[in-house]
Amino acid sequence: MKNLLFVFVFIVLSVAAFGQSRKKGEVPFEYHPNLSEDRYNQRITNKTIATGPEQFVILSRKANGNYGVQKYEAGLAKRWDATIPLTIEQTVYGFYTTKDAAIVVAYSKTGATQQLHGYYIDLVSGALKDKQLLQESPVSNREPGIAFSQDGSKLLVFHYQADSNYKIRSMSGSLFDEKLAKLKDVTYNLNDVRDVLSVDVQVSNKGDQYLSLISDNMNRLTVRRYSLKDPKAKVMSVLVGGVFGGKKVYIMDSRFKLMPDDQLYGAVITAEEASGLYYSLKAVRFDFEAEDMVFAEEFKFSPIYLAKINSLNKADTTKPKRFEDIYITDLLQTADNKLVVLAEKKYTMGGKSSPYFAKEMLLFAYDEYMNSAWNSVLMKHQQSPAEDAFSGISYTAYMSGNTLNLLTLEELDGKNDLYLRQINTKTGEISEAKGVRLNVANDKELAYVKDFTAWFSDKDVAVVVRPKKREAGLKLYHIQLK
Repeated sequence: MKNLLFVFVFIVLSVAAFGQSRKKGEVPFEYHPNLSEDRYNQRITNKTIATGPEQFVILSRKANGNYGVQKYEAGLAKRWDATIPLTIEQTVYGFYTTKDAAIVVAYSKTGATQQLHGYYIDLVSGALKDKQLLQESPVSNREPGIAFSQDGSKLLVFHYQADSNYKIRSMSGSLFDEKLAKLKDVTYNLNDVRDVLSVDVQVSNKGDQYLSLISDNMNRLTVRRYSLKDPKAKVMSVLVGGVFGGKKVYIMDSRFKLMPDDQLYGAVITAEEASGLYYSLKAVRFDFEAEDMVFAEEFKFSPIYLAKINSLNKADTTKPKRFEDIYITDLLQTADNKLVVLAEKKYTMGGKSSPYFAKEMLLFAYDEYMNSAWNSVLMKHQQSPAEDAFSGISYTAYMSGNTLNLLTLEELDGKNDLYLRQINTKTGEISEAKGVRLNVANDKELAYVKDFTAWFSDKDVAVVVRPKKREAGLKLYHIQLK
C-alpha cells in the first residue's frame, strides 16, 4: 500500500461562540416514547424525513400505542395526518420514504407465529392503504429483520434459522419494490460459514443484497453480494482477528454502509481477548465490480493516543486509564470520496436510575485509495437522566460536500442549547461550537428529542425541543442556521 503523509489533528473547543439562527416556523409537538425500546440499539433513529426543500414527514407514537405519520410543508403547515392502528404489543421496525409514499413496517405476534406488516401512505394525499403481510415465521425463531435501499425503491424482509447455540445457519426472506409488490423470495445458505452470530444486511437501489458476516469466533469478516438476476453469491472474506505481536484479538464492534456509488464499506474495532483492551480500528472497501478488497492502514489504540485524548479532557477530574465504551456510530462519504468513520463514547453507569453519557467523538478519514488522511477528536460531555437515555444526547450529522455538520445538545459556558460544529473533511479541522439560540430548557427534564431532527440542507433543520423551563410542552421548530 502506498504511504502518504499521515496527518493527526486534535481539536478541543471550550468556548461556545453564539451565532444567529432564524425560526421559520414553530408548532406544539406531542411526544409519547416507547419505553420498551432498546436504549442502546434503537431500531429507528430517524423519525423525521425530508421529502422536499421545506417538506417532511414525521413518524410519531400516540398515547394509545397507535402511530401517526404527518406531513408538514412550508411554515410547518400540516398537510395531512394518517393514523396507523397498532397496539402497544406491536413494534415499528422501519420507517422510510419512496418518491411517492411513506412506508412503515411493523412487527407483531399471533399465537406461534410472528409477522411483519407493511403500511403504505401516499405522500400527496395521506391515504393509508390496507396493511400488507410481508412475512410470517415461527415465534421460536429469532426476531426477523428488514433492510431498505437509500431511495426506498427496495425493501428486504428476512428471518433467521439458527441452531441450538443461536448460531445462524441460513436466512429466508422476500424482496419488495417501492409499491410493496413482491419481486422475489430469497434464501441465503450460510452453512459453510462457521459460528455466525450476527448478520448486517444492506440493499442497493438496484436490489442487490449485501450480507456482512462476523464469524469464526468473532475473527473473520465475510461479505456476500446477491443480485436479482444471479442466485449465486459473490463472496469476499478476510481474517481480521487472530494473534498479532503475541496478543490474541477479536472483533469487538463493527459497522457497514453501502454508499450511493454502490461501494460497500466496513469498519471494525478489535480488542485483546485476554484483557479486553481496545487494540485497533480497521476499515475496508469491498469493490465487487473489481472483485477486490481495499484495506486501510490499521489505527492502533495506543497508550500515547489515550494520553493525548486525556490531555484534552477538561470535564473529568479522573481520567480514563483505558479505552472503554467507544462504538462506531457512522460511516460517511465526502464529495471527494473520502471515507469518514465516526466513533463515540457512550455508556451508562448501570442500574435503572443511572444517568446516560455521550462523550468524545473520534473521527478517522481515509482518501479514495483508503490511505489514512487525518484523524480528529471532538470533545463533548453530554448527560441525560435514565428515563431519557440517549433520546436527547449524542449527535445528528449531515454531510454537505466536504463539510460534515454535527448538531448536539450541550451546556457550554452556562448556556444550554443546540450547538453546531462543522468539520472540514479535507483537513479534519473542527470549527468553534455555535449555539443555535433556541433557549433550550435546562431543568433536568427532556428538552430535545434527537430522533426528530431532519436536515433539509446545511442551513435548514427541523428540530423538536422544549424552549424554556416554564413551558411544559415540546415544540417542533424549522430553523435556518447562519
